[in-house]
Amino acid sequence: MRFVGSRKFTWGICSLGILLALVGVFFLPQIIPMHFANGVPDDFGNKIEIFLFPILSLIITVLTGKEKIKYILTHSKTFLADTQYNLMIDGILGFVLIAEIYVIYSSFV
Repeated sequence: MRFVGSRKFTWGICSLGILLALVGVFFLPQIIPMHFANGVPDDFGNKIEIFLFPILSLIITVLTGKEKIKYILTHSKTFLADTQYNLMIDGILGFVLIAEIYVIYSSFV
């Protein structure tokens, strides 16, 4: 249980997104859906755009590991312990990973 809520778990989520994009780019069609309205794709892009999700995850992971940003986020209105802070970041990265998986899934359906 120590793995959950640690920076290792955060880097694991980020690495999973990068690996998913690297593997997925070989199997994706040339045009993939990138924006959805009511579950229906209404904007399409090149399959290289699948790397926007891992880039966003990497930026979030690197920036939230910096001590100054961590201090600002943990001491703003309510004090957050390190585990709570890491779980908050993991939730954001999990949301980005789910969006990436949904885009990949809807490319084949």
